[in-house]
Amino acid sequence: MTRKTVLYAIIIAGVCISGAVFLTASPTGKRLFGKDSAPAKPQLFRYASLSGLDLFRYVCTTAGLTPSPGGDLLLQDGNIARLSLHGDLQAGLRAVMEKSRVPYAVFIAIEPKTGRVLASVSHSSLSTEWKNRAPFTGYPMASLFKIVTAAAAFESGKANALTPLHFRGRASSESPSRWGKPGRGGDTTIPLCNAMARSVNPAFGRLAEECLDISMLASTAKQFGFGTAPFGGNFIATEELPTPSTSGELMRMAAGLDHRIKISPFHVAMIFAALGNGGTMPVPSFVDTIHKPGGKEIYQMKPSPLFTMTSPHVAGELIRSMYGTVITGTAKTAFRDSKGLRYHSLIPVAGKTGSIIGYDPRGHYNWFAGLAPADNPRIAFVALTINGDLLRLRAPQLGRAALDIFFAGK
Repeated sequence: MTRKTVLYAIIIAGVCISGAVFLTASPTGKRLFGKDSAPAKPQLFRYASLSGLDLFRYVCTTAGLTPSPGGDLLLQDGNIARLSLHGDLQAGLRAVMEKSRVPYAVFIAIEPKTGRVLASVSHSSLSTEWKNRAPFTGYPMASLFKIVTAAAAFESGKANALTPLHFRGRASSESPSRWGKPGRGGDTTIPLCNAMARSVNPAFGRLAEECLDISMLASTAKQFGFGTAPFGGNFIATEELPTPSTSGELMRMAAGLDHRIKISPFHVAMIFAALGNGGTMPVPSFVDTIHKPGGKEIYQMKPSPLFTMTSPHVAGELIRSMYGTVITGTAKTAFRDSKGLRYHSLIPVAGKTGSIIGYDPRGHYNWFAGLAPADNPRIAFVALTINGDLLRLRAPQLGRAALDIFFAGK
């Protein structure tokens, strides 16, 4: 897997998603491409005044950008952009996906403190078109939505990572009528952090019924970027939260069982980057520097905040809630070897899984998103795999492979 191939994948993804592109907040403020035609002449940017978000949108949505012989990105005006992508991650994860012959898979990684995109890899053994648009397309969020539910409860002051949650039924139950009612007794009690690690549906459904309402959940979802186009355009899916009409629908939503709630892998990675950055989402960037063909540097990426997603306290509680996922929870199998020994025992990982049946494309959707090291995050990531009846690759396996590569020798 060469860096040149990676660049083509990123560029084509933007082209497939956006038919007509505008940089409404760019220094030029002009249309870059018509629906079917290239611009008459190259765009000439004043790089000193170009914001990081403008440049991110430009790289993601502009047709005609080509890799230079050295593997960097050749811009329309002849200047050269050096990208932030981690070469070993790109090549290694591509190899894992191809070897497994997984029908669909995508992996995104962000540096939390800076917003630098460390990896953007997608693969499909069935559809080239899907591969090209995968990072920015919305898919059923499944149990990853439990993070939003927990955040709403933390922000209300009614819960923390150790708050006992009460419920009835199996962890994977999808029927609120079997989850019990407050005050009726016979409940199982579990700390919220354990419920998060094991992804206990009834516990989060009951948490919403007893402590939240739809307005609180919707407000937190909006803070997390749902329905707000936080990345400067609609080329990255950010759908609004649907409105539940019954208590049962609210409980199912809070538990991550509402198929209507969709999110793109890139958006998930940015949410986890925000958690790893004290609750502030950084401006994402594919570009580290831009220099003229002769070598003179004319742009250097400077980290900047995109918006405040949540408070440092809530971000910390969410991370604390996810420590157990790879130790005793739903991702523990992927993080142990054949002898039962833990991978990365010296590198704590906070993560969350999600599983659901989806239909576009049809298959078993499996998410794993996380941060590492959890106590001082250097990488925020998300893996999504979509399998048919034959399970070829799980998202936690892909996530663990990424951490193996990223922390190799450390």
